[in-house]
Amino acid sequence: MIDPSRTVADLVLEQPSRARVFEGLGVDYCCGGKQSLSAACDARGLPVEDAVAVLESAAGEPSGERDWANAPLSELCDHIVTAHHDHLREELDGLLEKVVRAHGDGHPALSELRDTFAVLRSELEEHIVTEETQLFPLVRSGGPYDAEQVAELEHDHEWAGSALAKLRDLSDGYDLDHALCNTHRATLDGLRELELDLHQHIHEENNVLFPRALATA
Repeated sequence: MIDPSRTVADLVLEQPSRARVFEGLGVDYCCGGKQSLSAACDARGLPVEDAVAVLESAAGEPSGERDWANAPLSELCDHIVTAHHDHLREELDGLLEKVVRAHGDGHPALSELRDTFAVLRSELEEHIVTEETQLFPLVRSGGPYDAEQVAELEHDHEWAGSALAKLRDLSDGYDLDHALCNTHRATLDGLRELELDLHQHIHEENNVLFPRALATA
C-alpha cells in the first residue's frame, strides 16, 4: 500500500514509471515534488484514494527511463544536456508566428500564447547556459557547490512551471480537437511535448541532481 504521506518525488524516484501516472492525473511531481501525495491531491481536488489506486494498478510497468537516482552524477549531467537542453533549443517560434498571422485576428489568445512562449524560451536559454557553464562542471569535478546558486536554479524551475501552466491554459490543454489548421495542430503537439519534457527535466534536477550534489558537499 502506498503511503499518502510520502512525497511525490520519492514515489517517482522509487518507481520512475509513476511519472507517467502523475502526468495523467495532473499532479505536479517536478516543481512540487517535495509535497506529500496527500497534499498534491488536495491541490488538484483529487481524492487521494483514487490516486493511490491508479498508482498501484500501474505498479511494475516499465518506464523506459534509466534509474538516475543511482547513476553517476556526471552521466546524469550529460543526459540532461543531450535529452533535455538540446530539446529546448528546437524551434517552435516559427510555427507559433505562422499561426498568429493566420488566425490571430479572431483568436487573441494566440498572440498571448506566442508571447508567453517567447519569454519562457528566453529565460530557459539563460538558465541552461548557467547550468552548462557553471553548475555541471562543478558536478563533474565533485564541487564545491554554491547552495544559493542551486536555490536560484530551483526558483527558475518554479517560474518555468508557472509559465507552462499558462501555456496549457491558453491552448485549451493542448487539445488537438481545437486546432485551427495543421500548423496549429503541430504547434499544440510541440508545446505538449515540451511540457512533458520539461516536467521530466525539472524532476531530474530538483529531485535527483541537486540533492545528490549538495549531499556530497
